[in-house]
Amino acid sequence: MRLRFPIGTSDFAQIRRAGDYYVDKTGLIADVIRGSSLVSLIPRPRRFGKTLNLSTLRYYFERPVGPTARGRPTPEDIRGFFDGLEVATAGEDVAERFMRHPVVYLTFKDVKFRRWEDCLAMVVALVREEVERLSVVWAGAELAPGQRATLEAVAAGTGTPAELAAGLRLLTHALHSATGEECVLLIDEYDTPIHEGWQYGYYDQVIELFRGILSGTIKDNASLYRGVLTGILRVAKESLFSGLNNVGVYSLLAHPFSTRFGFTEEEVVAMCAAVGPSADLQGIRDWYNGYRMGGHVIYNPWSVLCYLASPIDGLKPHWVNTASNALLQDLLIRAGLEIQSDLETLIKGGEVLHEIGEDIHLRNLHADGAIWSFLLFCGYLKAEDVRHVKGRTFAALSVPNFEVGAAYAAIYREWLTGALRTPGGVDGLCRALLTGDERTFGAGLQRLVLESLSYFDTGARTPEAVYQAFLVGLLVQLNHTHVVDSNRESGFGRYDVCVKPRADFEDRARLGRGGAVLELKSIDTEAEPPEDTQTALASAMKQIKDREYATALHQAGVEVVWLWAVVFDGKRVRAKVERA
Repeated sequence: MRLRFPIGTSDFAQIRRAGDYYVDKTGLIADVIRGSSLVSLIPRPRRFGKTLNLSTLRYYFERPVGPTARGRPTPEDIRGFFDGLEVATAGEDVAERFMRHPVVYLTFKDVKFRRWEDCLAMVVALVREEVERLSVVWAGAELAPGQRATLEAVAAGTGTPAELAAGLRLLTHALHSATGEECVLLIDEYDTPIHEGWQYGYYDQVIELFRGILSGTIKDNASLYRGVLTGILRVAKESLFSGLNNVGVYSLLAHPFSTRFGFTEEEVVAMCAAVGPSADLQGIRDWYNGYRMGGHVIYNPWSVLCYLASPIDGLKPHWVNTASNALLQDLLIRAGLEIQSDLETLIKGGEVLHEIGEDIHLRNLHADGAIWSFLLFCGYLKAEDVRHVKGRTFAALSVPNFEVGAAYAAIYREWLTGALRTPGGVDGLCRALLTGDERTFGAGLQRLVLESLSYFDTGARTPEAVYQAFLVGLLVQLNHTHVVDSNRESGFGRYDVCVKPRADFEDRARLGRGGAVLELKSIDTEAEPPEDTQTALASAMKQIKDREYATALHQAGVEVVWLWAVVFDGKRVRAKVERA
């Protein structure tokens, strides 16, 4: 019988009932029960199994709510779903919690709206649906008239944001009162609406709403047995979790829960053995491995499942295509000069050392180096050699695998293509660079600067910063065929950029057989006499020749070398080329 992998299925019971391949993560249940935190916040990158794990917790903990609806699993079914899994032998302290607790379950993964009004309406609808679902239980609780009115208002969808927050806390008290058992609170992707609010301009409103919901429901709540929250980031404590001392945060740097999200080496080896000879284990390691969580090597589960579902289609990006890269593109291009050198190192497969903060200040991503923490916790970097020094955390960061490397290339290619808006786009610009086509290259670079400075905040950007971003884009587009270096010694100085064909690059005719050296200059408006474009171009070209920047290329055996002088005058760009 052919194996079936649950692509896109995040309901535990549905997977088990269908007989799909299930990687056993039920040890998470025992971890939650035996953990020291009343409420656990577990941030992980998207598509790393968060929703499925919360579904698993829900089926294990939740006591039946009313009559079993047609098509829904019965208590006997649910018991059978856990047979043979790790949790079944976890011990009596775990078994005694099976189907014992009322569960409040909310998922905000689909709350993705450009307008605050739509976001609020969706949150109200989700809370309303859960309060309604559990009404058969809390209807029998002893409640004061005002408390019952609040719950009924939330269930009717007429509650205010304040009643929404109070209503969830009241719901846990009512369920506790009605059943005699403390509640389990499960909140999936709590930060999705916050990301949307930050991106689309209603951050303050959504933070206020969720601060009320989380604080009101969690803080000093004697009706909670356990709570588990998942998301991608831990939003800064002062924004959301201030005063919640009973919340334990377990990021991908922490050891608890480190193997419960994503696949371990042993799990992937077992999956490949089940699939048979068509599964390329080494290819999976190269493409989808490389994450480090609590010291463990972890594979991207979504990509592994997508590949193993159809190995004949080959290894290719899956995870990186499941969400828009617009936000990441904005961050990387805006950062420009500040991160260009580090991005070059990362794209070439190297490491960069940076301080990592587990509290993410979304407002300051462009300002204080938080972009590295953001990239790490979103799954676009991995952290090794993590060190804690006087309350600060430092890590060696690198690109985890081929798939994520392809994501960086796609981000810059999309930006370059959109800015150039010409037939041939990026390939045409690269070809012009490597064949000495002055007119095409100069026009393309001019268009790139104009479009980028229009898209981004002109007051905070400079043409040179756009040029630096272009260099990173150039690097990722040519990385498989050329070596692209910047600010390296050659001859008697340091060139700005050097593009050298790789020794094993056979298809040289496609992009040009030559190499290139580029020198960048800005017009000096304060010089006496004032510098003009032609003077600056001549100065840049003279510098290239006098300092023999082409030496590194000639020594590598490159026969055709193009010398490029590029000058910025405000938003105007001029380029001049000569053959060495």
